[in-house]
Amino acid sequence: MSPASTASILWEEGAAVFRNSGYSLFNIEAHIVCIIVLFILFFRQQNSSDQTEARVIWGRLLFVQIFYCFTGIVRVLVDVNIIPKFNVSQYAVTALNFGSLACMCWLTFLYIELYQKSSLLSSLRNKILIALPLVFSLINLLLSPLTGAFIDISGETMQTGALYPLMVAIDFLYPAAAVVIASIRRRKMGRYERDSISIIAVYPAFIMVFGAVQAFNWKIPFLCYAIMISDIFVHINYADSLVSIDPLTKIPNRNGLIQNLAARLAGENAEGLYLFAIDIDDLSGINSSYGRPEGDRALTLIASALKKFRDEEHPCYISRYYSDEFIITSDITNDEELELFIEHIRNYISNAVMSSSTPYPLRVSIGYSRYEKYSRTETIAGLIDEADRMLEENKEQRRFQAIWRTGRSSE
Repeated sequence: MSPASTASILWEEGAAVFRNSGYSLFNIEAHIVCIIVLFILFFRQQNSSDQTEARVIWGRLLFVQIFYCFTGIVRVLVDVNIIPKFNVSQYAVTALNFGSLACMCWLTFLYIELYQKSSLLSSLRNKILIALPLVFSLINLLLSPLTGAFIDISGETMQTGALYPLMVAIDFLYPAAAVVIASIRRRKMGRYERDSISIIAVYPAFIMVFGAVQAFNWKIPFLCYAIMISDIFVHINYADSLVSIDPLTKIPNRNGLIQNLAARLAGENAEGLYLFAIDIDDLSGINSSYGRPEGDRALTLIASALKKFRDEEHPCYISRYYSDEFIITSDITNDEELELFIEHIRNYISNAVMSSSTPYPLRVSIGYSRYEKYSRTETIAGLIDEADRMLEENKEQRRFQAIWRTGRSSE
């Protein structure tokens, strides 16, 4: 029999097996759909103007996920003998499948840490330590034909080795660690920062749970669907953040503030909520005298000081409401805490200005309001209007004092 005839017979036998294998067509269709969706997300990311480190890692993660889905298709074709089934071919495609899975878990951990702006990846030593489990998995996959510990191809059919569960556990150590670390950080945060951490922690948790199921029942594409749904979820969350994040200061904008306040006032724990309006004095003068880039620098300087205050002193929600006005919301329990809150804000801004050596004086005015049920400050508009009213009163008082001091000095 000629080689062509042999190949034709093998193809026909494989096609018959393919038609009679209930899982194969469904599995391949699922992976093709996932590849199409992931490729669209990958293409959008590659053409996005946002190429921060976290987004670059997410783009690489999408590429590895596409490759993983492709190896899943090839694995099915080998299993149903469309591609001739030999132990070597089975091992090769399985090793590529598990190798891409290991890289995917590793990149997932990196993405979650970078998304949270963690300092864990700031040193080369930490990066090497974090990569060690990945290196261990890849080396053992390469050595499997010799050791048989993870994938045994010594018999007539390929089998999983005795240490196969260990390899799976090591791979999923990455998403598990991402979930645990994010949960620990969440406990140390105020309520205003917890939502974003909770949202991003869903990503590795979803992959970890469905990936573990997939590892022991690979014929059902659990992980394929989990990857697709998780990436769509991340993309939607990212798109929402573009609408609610100020591009200059990288803090929530007016939309983000309104959404946060609406959720807070709709709950049962709005009592004790204070809203602080912070306005830069004479930003227009800075723009006129030193140029708009210097005005932008002043805005980012104030935003950085407020973020540092939030992280080091008092959990709160900070936002840029419009132009030169920032708004902070926080829970305050008594008048003494209120006075300290305002004093510390001023100190952080003053320290930031002194360390930056700005060629102009940079001062702020502050007004505040307190949520009270059955009053004008029961609504979002009422809270903001009352804080703005007090802010303007403080500005007028400071102008009067400045004029009075000038008049006294001229006598």
